[in-house]
Amino acid sequence: MREATIAGSDLREIITLEEQRKVTFFQATGPRAGAIVNELFEDEAGELQLKFHCYLGLRDKAPSGPEEQAEQQQFDSDKGYKAALLSTLKRTRDLVAEGRL
Repeated sequence: MREATIAGSDLREIITLEEQRKVTFFQATGPRAGAIVNELFEDEAGELQLKFHCYLGLRDKAPSGPEEQAEQQQFDSDKGYKAALLSTLKRTRDLVAEGRL
């Protein structure tokens, strides 16, 4: 369990870890409901990759409504989840190269 402030919103997540392979963040409280999954794997060339699954919706908001559409635009932006994923992948590759992971 962790408490965090992400994009200005306080939330609580239940985190599960499948060691050396996958981490799942279940949104227990906060503006979003659902889960985020980060999964590590090696591609055909042996390069470490990160697969990202995001199953989220906004609590108490209409599906695909204006609030969710605005949220999706933020996620797709250069400062959204893509930037966070690229940062996570870089850090993971660095830790592997250092022999710490």
